[in-house]
Amino acid sequence: MVKVHRAMPNTPGMEQAEIEVFLTSSKTPLRLGTVDSKGDPMIHPVWFHYSNGKLYLMTLKENKKVRNIRGEKTVYFSVDTDAEPHKGVKGKATAVILTDVEKSVSLTEKIVAKYLGDVGTPMAKRMVDGVRKGSTVLVEITPLYFSAWDYTKMKC
Repeated sequence: MVKVHRAMPNTPGMEQAEIEVFLTSSKTPLRLGTVDSKGDPMIHPVWFHYSNGKLYLMTLKENKKVRNIRGEKTVYFSVDTDAEPHKGVKGKATAVILTDVEKSVSLTEKIVAKYLGDVGTPMAKRMVDGVRKGSTVLVEITPLYFSAWDYTKMKC
């Protein structure tokens, strides 16, 4: 089980089970933090899928975030609501590029279904085909810890 920290003193957090529900059900994009070869931080908003304690995202094989992950596997992430009362989860993690195409296609279909609602649309088919053809890859993120907050628990 991943260690769970409270994000801020005097602010309600979330228990592991609440984090699981939040990450599984949230359609808010994940913000992925990577570091480039010069040591400069970069933020990448991405669609994601959460399953079995891991976060998955798809991205073009030749883009900056993939190059950054190949150079430095430690990443940071945040998924948080835009509307009040705010609630979210962030953390530090290890990222790897998946090489199993069958697993990648299955996970891509889950990501596409979550955000587009239908894997049969032309856009969805293009995204899944990108994985099959090797132009798109899946990134598997294994959290080292979660830091969570949940203002919905605050008594006003």
